Amino acid sequence: MSMPLVAPAPPRVSGRLPYVGAGLAFLSNPTEFLRRSRARLGDSFLVEAFGFQLFFLFSPEGLRSLYALPEKEASFTEATRTLIGFKLPPELLGGDMSMFHHLFGRDQLESYRTWIEAAVEEELAQLGAEGELEIFAHMKRLVHRVGFRCWAGREAASPAHLPRLIELFEKLDPEEAFVRPVRIFVTLATRKAPERRALAQVREILSGIWRERERRSEREGDMLESLHDLYRDSPEGVRHERVARDVIILHLASQSNLYAAISWTLVNLLLHPHQQAAVQADPALLEACALESIRLAQRSLTLRKVMQPCRVSDGATEWQLQPGVYVATLLSVGNQAFPGLAGFDPEHYQRGRPADRLGLPTRESVSTFGHGSHACPGRRFALAAIGIAVSAHLARFELTPRFQRADPKPSQMGAVARAAAPCQVRYRRKG
Repeated sequence: MSMPLVAPAPPRVSGRLPYVGAGLAFLSNPTEFLRRSRARLGDSFLVEAFGFQLFFLFSPEGLRSLYALPEKEASFTEATRTLIGFKLPPELLGGDMSMFHHLFGRDQLESYRTWIEAAVEEELAQLGAEGELEIFAHMKRLVHRVGFRCWAGREAASPAHLPRLIELFEKLDPEEAFVRPVRIFVTLATRKAPERRALAQVREILSGIWRERERRSEREGDMLESLHDLYRDSPEGVRHERVARDVIILHLASQSNLYAAISWTLVNLLLHPHQQAAVQADPALLEACALESIRLAQRSLTLRKVMQPCRVSDGATEWQLQPGVYVATLLSVGNQAFPGLAGFDPEHYQRGRPADRLGLPTRESVSTFGHGSHACPGRRFALAAIGIAVSAHLARFELTPRFQRADPKPSQMGAVARAAAPCQVRYRRKG
């Protein structure tokens, strides 16, 4: 008799169809599905969906226990590989995904700020004196320019290469896997052939940029150069493959959340003119607006793949977990579960963290960039980029929203939400 994956037996959410289980109901609106399940079953329960066994925790003690799990017992890295592996070619997932923590240290931030500012100025220069734009689409292109400038150099962000790199990246981007999860079946049906072709073509572009630098004996002191230095002992072909892989992984990481975070911050300031006026008078207030916008739009699935037998506690029960189960929480369920947290209010944050007056039972009850050893290493980079981008738009343009409200896409599971409907804005250049 096989050992149960979770013991004692938890409340279970399944379905009538074998393998599919509760998957279709889960994917249609993950946040509401889990809220209803929590109201009916309590803070700890198992969801069976498409062959996955997902053990969800929502109580304060359960969240503390989840974030405290050692990587060797319940792996964030392996869960992430599984989740994005439905979309990405396996050659993109073979590297050490933890290596990027050292790329976002304080020493590097000033260089990044310079490159971000230059990329934002270049993108804003493309806009005319007046017109109309959709915020999320506009910010997505802006973050493409920022990302390729930071990870692949000034050449990659130039007119000679940026349009093609964006086109190729869109073929690789696993955004569909969490914004419209059912679309992932198209990728599986094609066996990722378009994604593999796109990766090969990105490698050709980046290799060409590097060879041109070598021909001119140029030193840029940027990320592309750092990556080539990192792999300098590898054969040339292998080095170019690894550099291209790392650039794409970095760009995937930044695109998955950053453009939506910038978009929601601007959307909320446009919908709350008094907050916009306060930010323009005191730019230091912008960080709290960004954190509050991320909190409300956060749809990340915090997921750990159980690798060794381990235990978690939800305060009432100690659960024994076996390999084969994933332990999880969905941030959109907890981030608005406490009184007063349903609406936009930057005063919910003080000094970069939830205000003490909220009386949260544990710091893990609300999450923007995660907690513990797996907290997002790019937090400082992201907040700098949000501040630079939003401030530049407010300083240079009069912005008039054509929308009266904005809501997250209900089917989204993972990352910061995209908007359910277009957020159109009229702009007019100041001065």
